[in-house]
Amino acid sequence: MISSSYIGGLIAILFERPIVITNGTLIDGTGKSPIENSVVVIFGSKIIDVGINGEIDIPPNAKVLDAEGKTVIPGFIDSHTHFILMGLKVLTELDLSMTRSIPEVVGLVSSKISELPKGTWLKAHGWDESNWIEKRHPTKKDLDPVSPDHPVVLTPYYWHTITVNSKALELAQIDIEEKTPDPSGGKIERDPTGEPTGILKEEAMKLIDNVQPPLTESLAMKAVQKACEIVLRWGCTSIHELASPNSKLSTYQTAFEKGFLKVRAYVLPATKYIENLLEVLSILGIKTYFGNEFLRLGSVKIWFDGAMGSHTAVFSEPYADDPTTSGFYTISPEELNRTVMRAHKLGMQVAIHAIGDKAIEEALDAIELALKGEPREDHRHRIEHCELIKEDQIRRMKRLGVIAAVQPNFVGEWEHPGGMYEQRLGKDRLKLCNPFRSLLDEGIIVTFGTDCGYCPPFPFNPLYGLWSAVCHPIEEHRITLEEAIKCYTLNGAYASFEEHIKGSIESGKLADIAILSEDLTAIPAERIKDVKVDLTMVGGTILHDIIS
Repeated sequence: MISSSYIGGLIAILFERPIVITNGTLIDGTGKSPIENSVVVIFGSKIIDVGINGEIDIPPNAKVLDAEGKTVIPGFIDSHTHFILMGLKVLTELDLSMTRSIPEVVGLVSSKISELPKGTWLKAHGWDESNWIEKRHPTKKDLDPVSPDHPVVLTPYYWHTITVNSKALELAQIDIEEKTPDPSGGKIERDPTGEPTGILKEEAMKLIDNVQPPLTESLAMKAVQKACEIVLRWGCTSIHELASPNSKLSTYQTAFEKGFLKVRAYVLPATKYIENLLEVLSILGIKTYFGNEFLRLGSVKIWFDGAMGSHTAVFSEPYADDPTTSGFYTISPEELNRTVMRAHKLGMQVAIHAIGDKAIEEALDAIELALKGEPREDHRHRIEHCELIKEDQIRRMKRLGVIAAVQPNFVGEWEHPGGMYEQRLGKDRLKLCNPFRSLLDEGIIVTFGTDCGYCPPFPFNPLYGLWSAVCHPIEEHRITLEEAIKCYTLNGAYASFEEHIKGSIESGKLADIAILSEDLTAIPAERIKDVKVDLTMVGGTILHDIIS
């Protein structure tokens, strides 16, 4: 007997209209030259034909989208996001990104606190002290006069440092008499008398995380919905969620089951869960890629060094603007080696956060050690950020088959002359930073991401990243538009073992597509960052549309 659900599905197929995108300039994600006056035919969730107008048959009942004067590309795949955190920040946190002084920050905090019940946590984010008159971090002494009864947490644009007030320190039991020790891989900053200043770095931030109210399922679902709304507006159809405290796979599973997850997610569990995760994976035999086209288990994410903004990324030489430090590791190289080896043996991909050249060297050592212990050709291990990298390390990455998961928006924000990177590194070392051209020329798979949720530009905007890569301030590091789009699409699919089903506009692949408001090949490269997204579809379903 034929079921009613089967008949219903058959009827839906019979009456479903194809979608045809015509007349646009197609940049298909493979790195090939653009196709003018293109045609893309979509039926159901898949692309069924691609070509030039006049050479492709357009079904008579098709819904036709005219993309004349626009660019048609695969949906962006953001290979490094903190997706739920981005949604949470928009919904719940005070935005400090436009502030220009500490008194301005204090004024905003004071005003917001006046709206909150006594004892409620206030969280704010996005400040950049390099743009402030004071050129320093705020401290608890700045915050205490306006927040005696509310714990306050301020997070800068680079996240790896926080400032809290005395109330938050009290709740976390960070005090003077006991002199709470620095946790391994973290730092509690103190003044000359030993009193905590309220500035915490890296693993020390967890002392505050541990006493904050837990995220409720209701708020988590709202955060997923808000984040989906943001990224769809910018043509993004897939994300790689990296190790935020709230980015549990179960949260994504619930969002998927409830219908709130509108983009495809490759979820990399948080560092704090690695040992438990590896134990469970060992028992169940589950590996990276487990899941479906909408939700998959990703890499084991390992936080290894910090960030340039907080002087915690690890370099082989001291910081130019603070010669007392060359950064510090959040875990030891020995622990890194053990974790990479264990994950690799279980068939898991690893994604190692390493920004400085010394950290990158240790990350490559760990990967090479694992490959010697158990050779595996298609491991696709990744280094996240991979910013200050030397020529011999680039060659070594190629030899080991390591992916560079980079964030080109960092270049646009901080790598210009006189910018934060030059302040931290000096002019000579700046030349080694984010060498996209050299990485691609060596044959390394380079993927692009925004680091949204932790780092600017905010709100989310992959086109800013395209502009940053094509117009890199260091001319010899620039790449072509077609290469940049491939890094943001097909290479992102490769990094999640999905290049056979998505990441390019080719027959048989998922119809994850974005239509940009202008023809990128017909405008000056400098204007790429100003282009908008007119339409976004995921699996043939239009989820953002201002043209039809």
